[in-house]
Amino acid sequence: MHYWIWKLLAACLFFSCVALGQQRPLTTDDADILKTGRVRADFGVEFLQRQHYSLSGLEGDLIRMGVSSIHVGVGDYAEFQISGVAQDVLSVSSRTTPPAIPSKVQGNSTTDFGDLILGAKLKLADEKGARPALSFKFAVELPNAKHDSGLGTDQTEFYSSILMKKHFGRSQILGDIGFAILGSPVLMGRQADPLTYGVAAIVPVYRSLNVVAEVNGRQGPPNRLGNENKSQALAGIQFWTGKIRWDLAGVAGLMHFNPKSSVIVGMSYEFQAFRRNESRIKIK
Repeated sequence: MHYWIWKLLAACLFFSCVALGQQRPLTTDDADILKTGRVRADFGVEFLQRQHYSLSGLEGDLIRMGVSSIHVGVGDYAEFQISGVAQDVLSVSSRTTPPAIPSKVQGNSTTDFGDLILGAKLKLADEKGARPALSFKFAVELPNAKHDSGLGTDQTEFYSSILMKKHFGRSQILGDIGFAILGSPVLMGRQADPLTYGVAAIVPVYRSLNVVAEVNGRQGPPNRLGNENKSQALAGIQFWTGKIRWDLAGVAGLMHFNPKSSVIVGMSYEFQAFRRNESRIKIK
């Protein structure tokens, strides 16, 4: 087996990949893709206050451990992504009675794996003049978190979006507009197709320090149980120590089914895992 495959597998294990291109701590994805053979591994922890689950009726403070992703540049115009959460731990503070769909949670806490997301990003155009960089992204979210734990919907979800990126001096503005297909966990054969959106800014304030800000969410028909509308605002920083980029951010929920507030901390590491072998044609 080639050396780069072992290197990539080691990175996945180290960063808990088995447990979204975006630049941590942002959710809005970057229109740029990694160069061929480049791999970025992200790892973080999130602390969410007053997270509400509409199906199970559970509410409490949530800790997400091992929020991880691996991004691989697989060609001049494509990037592969895999992300997930090693463990969600909810400290239950209240319950809605009766719940829409009863769970099997009996005590004051519940845990489960987070959902696994598989995605790809395709480059459409480079930034040039007034035109921003453009990419197309699609992803599938697999229902690893089960409803029995009170933390999952047992539904597979699909996302697609157009990504944009524009530089203004050293600052960057990121944009994300698309739609999602969300299966209904309570109505057989029904689905919601909300609009998804995100706008983010990355502003360098020092050689190894960026300030970041973002608003993102999804908006569709109201009162869709299990497919509620969501929106949140984020502000934070990115900073480098050697080859590792660290991030710290605070998040405020803008809708009822978002956590009231959150704190995010994480790290990213990028390396060259393999190189493309270009065929050489000899003319005699």
